[in-house]
Amino acid sequence: MYNKIYPIYKREMSSYFYSSIAYIFLILFVFMTNIMFFYFFGGIFKEETASMRRYFTILPYVFTVFIPGLAMGSWAKEKSEGTIEMLFTYPVAQWKIVAGKFLAVLTLVGIALACSLFIPLLTQIFVGDFDWGQLFTQYLGALLMACAYIAVTFFMSSITSELIDSFLLSAATLLLLTLAGYVTSAYVMVFPDWLGWLKIFLNEISLSTHFGNFSKGVIHSTDVIYYLGIALVFFYCNIKALESKKWS
Repeated sequence: MYNKIYPIYKREMSSYFYSSIAYIFLILFVFMTNIMFFYFFGGIFKEETASMRRYFTILPYVFTVFIPGLAMGSWAKEKSEGTIEMLFTYPVAQWKIVAGKFLAVLTLVGIALACSLFIPLLTQIFVGDFDWGQLFTQYLGALLMACAYIAVTFFMSSITSELIDSFLLSAATLLLLTLAGYVTSAYVMVFPDWLGWLKIFLNEISLSTHFGNFSKGVIHSTDVIYYLGIALVFFYCNIKALESKKWS
């Protein structure tokens, strides 16, 4: 299985770095997240202890723009350039092609997140001790959340032919799923008792709500299952969408 997925993964990673997309993504991601973290949220200086909780609080909203921007061409670009037919001729199962592309994008997101490690490292040296257990949980949650965001973007890209359509559809869908839990806050909207079910529903489908525990350094099995479930559902939909295109 590895021998089938790796060539696709290598092809995707090469395309990202040869076209400078990876460099632009990494530079903008690191620059924007750190500007927001330190300038708008005060960074670690507004925490009682050395913590990156504020950094991870803004991450779901950052992902709604950056991940669609990175992965919008996963299939839309293949279709516009006519290379998707070549992919279909490979003696590789459809899901392995999707998996190779998926892992390439997840790798880039992982590299981008790793670039933020200088914050706790410098804090450990100059300010004080960092809770590395909490930090591990936060990064783990960020990667799981990224899996869901990437899977949604891949599906949207598979049903569109233009990059801008893929980006807008992905970003809009992810923004709605991210803000779903935010609108249930008491200071945003008050739900009457007879709409209590709607408040629970919005909380449960929210991408940001399920990241809340991770940002605090807590791992809940329901949050892990949620992100993996979203990723698998859209992964499956992605494969089915491509199969329909293949035989149409």
